[in-house]
Amino acid sequence: MNIEVKNVFYKYNKFDKDSDYDIKDISIDIFDNDYLAVVGETGSGKSTFVQHLNGLIKADLGDILVDGVSIYSKSFDMQNLKFRVGLVFQYPEYQFFSETVIDDVAFGAINMGFSKEEANSKARDALKIMGMGKEYFYKFPFSLSGGEKRKVAIAGILIMNPEVLILDEPQAGLDPISKKELFNTLNRLHSMGKTIIIITHNMEDVIENAKRVAAFKNGRIITVDYVKNFFINNESFDNMNLEKPEQVLFVEKLKQKYVNIDLHKLKELEIIDEIREKIKL
Repeated sequence: MNIEVKNVFYKYNKFDKDSDYDIKDISIDIFDNDYLAVVGETGSGKSTFVQHLNGLIKADLGDILVDGVSIYSKSFDMQNLKFRVGLVFQYPEYQFFSETVIDDVAFGAINMGFSKEEANSKARDALKIMGMGKEYFYKFPFSLSGGEKRKVAIAGILIMNPEVLILDEPQAGLDPISKKELFNTLNRLHSMGKTIIIITHNMEDVIENAKRVAAFKNGRIITVDYVKNFFINNESFDNMNLEKPEQVLFVEKLKQKYVNIDLHKLKELEIIDEIREKIKL
């Protein structure tokens, strides 16, 4: 599934003609099986942007094409787009509707026309993917921990078998183990062919997981680049008030002392392998 965003503008306060757009002239191509990190300061337009991708928000100006077809054309099936592009909000409890986990996860499949029995079967499979067994099925969703709520919310999207999975600050509120489990799951889904889009302020997570970065500032995309280039060669990063990741700081210090260390190795395991190779461990 390919998504083309073309010169999109949007503002929330449509009654004030003098107010500025919240996102301005946004253009980006999102490829099939992409893994895109959307970064930027709070209020830079990241969440507003991703809500356009499944039609939750409609652009004031510009267009969005899915596999070459405008989602704003009369013939386009907008309801089907919501099944194909799944969005998990920053606060997963906003997506809960039911009194039990199994009913909540099954909700999306029922909306797609599946019977209650079929939906429950799919819900069990989706929860299994998220590492949640039958001991969770009849729990009250709001009683779960932050990490468990996140897993249930993602399962509720996975049940619709989306081609694109968007997560707004997926690591927020998670302990280190839960965060590792979550990203392991996302990386597994990506290896199965899903397109993954994450909004995040955590640059370490960007390095360790994403392929590309879309950087937002003041409602605009100021750069789209591959992860390595974004942190090493892209001047835009220095103007974004984002904290430089520990991996990058470490590699920069390493490079100062050992000039033959490859600066383009940024993931932790890649850095370790590079060091082992250089010192022949």
